[in-house]
Amino acid sequence: MKVVSARGAVLDLRMSLLNEDGPLVSGHVSVTGGAVFDENERLLPLCSGFLTQHAKEGSLSTQSVETYGKNLAYALQYLKGRREFATTLSDEAFLEVSKGQLAEYFAHLRESENLASKTVRNRDAALLSFISGYLCEPTEYRPALRADNPYKKGLISHSPKHNLVVPCSLSELYALLRCSGCERERCVLQFMFDAGIRRSELPRVTLRAVKEALDFQRIQLTTSGDAPPIHTDYCPIKIAGSKGRSDQEKPRYSIVSRATLLRVQRYHASSLYKKHARKFRSDESTPAFLNAHGGTFTANSVSKLLERLSKRAIRECKIQKPISPHKLRHGYAYAILKSPDLGADFPERLAIAQRSLGHADMSTTQIYTMIPFDIYSRMSPPE
Repeated sequence: MKVVSARGAVLDLRMSLLNEDGPLVSGHVSVTGGAVFDENERLLPLCSGFLTQHAKEGSLSTQSVETYGKNLAYALQYLKGRREFATTLSDEAFLEVSKGQLAEYFAHLRESENLASKTVRNRDAALLSFISGYLCEPTEYRPALRADNPYKKGLISHSPKHNLVVPCSLSELYALLRCSGCERERCVLQFMFDAGIRRSELPRVTLRAVKEALDFQRIQLTTSGDAPPIHTDYCPIKIAGSKGRSDQEKPRYSIVSRATLLRVQRYHASSLYKKHARKFRSDESTPAFLNAHGGTFTANSVSKLLERLSKRAIRECKIQKPISPHKLRHGYAYAILKSPDLGADFPERLAIAQRSLGHADMSTTQIYTMIPFDIYSRMSPPE
């Protein structure tokens, strides 16, 4: 199975295979949609129509379109492996699958593939959206594709278990930093941990955003009485957030320490960074972090950086388990929750974490209230 997605991609129809036996199509077209192909590279029309509808409506980002497509492809592979669906054409198994058969699929995921309950739930949600919201719903141009709805009573899988969130600790971060001989990489890790950003957000942090945050740290805050003015140890920094619909950015302000900003500033003062930064037109278009070739980091390159340094740290017995980019983000959240400098109490620090992490709903941030006892004991005041 193969899943592709595009938003506003320009295609040159002159290169189309339709022109093999003579010119049929020509010109350039802009394409928005998603498509799922089987192992023989044949288009699956039901799945592809569903993905394209959401892509055009803008209700799903390009990344989400691909995720939904993969979830549908996984389910179809399972169904086609069953005797009752072995002879069905294309993706027509989705027009016949029953609630009981879907329940057996989710049990297979848990028991045979040992998938986490949250992963099973995500696949269940994708199928609900596809079957209930697309196949069972008529449109202006066609009737409903199936009359019965196996999702009439909602999701079929069991509610997911809420596991403890395991963050990257300061000692683990320090171990990763020591395993890198490159200041550029050390700056990336420290900034991600200290700003709480997603791996997909790092490439969009600009030189201008860092400079504006540094300007804020120069502000002197006045105090009451005759006390001298003080400098703040934390500064707001603008983050072009991910997770927006239609691939739109969700801008927010996160907080980052002055020490981290000053380290990034020293990195920006290096001759190598200045050399590569010259090819960008303005501070607004210049990435704050550049890779070894002077290009922009990608989400995948961030993951590979953490993977490489984690393997080195494990080999040197400095950490026990790999550190993923999201564990750095978890570490940031816990750092806020146990900071005596931010907020008057735990609920206020939780609200600060929600805004800084870019969570639309407090319920998402509340996963951090399920914390290991040793962290909880340090955060809770003695009775």
